[in-house]
Amino acid sequence: MYNHLQYFLLLFLITVCPTSICAQKIATVTGKYTFVVSENDNITIKEAKIKSIELAQAEAIKEKFGVLVASDFINTDKFVNDELSTYYLMDTSSSVKGEWLGDEREPEINIEYKDGNLLFTAEVWGKAREIIRASTDIKWQVQKDIEGKKIETDQFNTGDRFFVKFRSPSDGYIAIYLLTEDNDTACLLPYRKDNTGRYKIKGGKDYIFFDKTIDPNSTYYKLNTTHPQEYNQLIIIYSPNPFTKCTDVSVDPLHPNSLNQKDFAKWLLKNQRADKDMVVNRKWLTIKGIE
Repeated sequence: MYNHLQYFLLLFLITVCPTSICAQKIATVTGKYTFVVSENDNITIKEAKIKSIELAQAEAIKEKFGVLVASDFINTDKFVNDELSTYYLMDTSSSVKGEWLGDEREPEINIEYKDGNLLFTAEVWGKAREIIRASTDIKWQVQKDIEGKKIETDQFNTGDRFFVKFRSPSDGYIAIYLLTEDNDTACLLPYRKDNTGRYKIKGGKDYIFFDKTIDPNSTYYKLNTTHPQEYNQLIIIYSPNPFTKCTDVSVDPLHPNSLNQKDFAKWLLKNQRADKDMVVNRKWLTIKGIE
């Protein structure tokens, strides 16, 4: 009889409290990491700062939620320095069991020179969410057109058009944003003429966004900079659940609607907290100016 009571009690708890048992934890976290750059490393100061912040975020999540270790065999084509290269490599890495949702305050970076190396020490404060189940495995690439062929790349010259190839295993909704160095966040998808604020996609279908030859209703976009080199971050947001893009404003008819990065971060954090199925992927793009 005691076993029967235990069984019915457990069944009752699972039935009436599924959200508490399966809920993903959201926690306030802090982390610190020192990224070392030697004189032989081919990396810019900006890239080193970005890397140190990302590693500090990973350290913060690891301290709170732990890590998973996984190995992958990677085969990919990339267009680098005007040449198409195929990469084959075995990647054995530790993956943190959480995701960074947003900053609580601005990251701090200290740079010092020691023993012939530059040390970039980043400290971060933010919100992170524990990963307790696999997220939707979306596939996407940033591409540019080279002699009539779209090639995956993260390297662009000012004035280059770019495209996004996307595929999801299930139906859902997506949005695409571009964060620039001048604190601007441009909404690239849904397109500005779409007044629904949502872009619905079909699972199992390949999409090429920002190409009018494929979709006459789309918009062409170019990456531009007035600096010798600039870094922009492209963000793809996907969810099987409906969501509406953030509130933005029209600057002029030639540019996508935009908002400042602080307001965008608040909107994104709010949505990730509310939607445990939301997937947020980021990629850094390098834009070279005219020499």
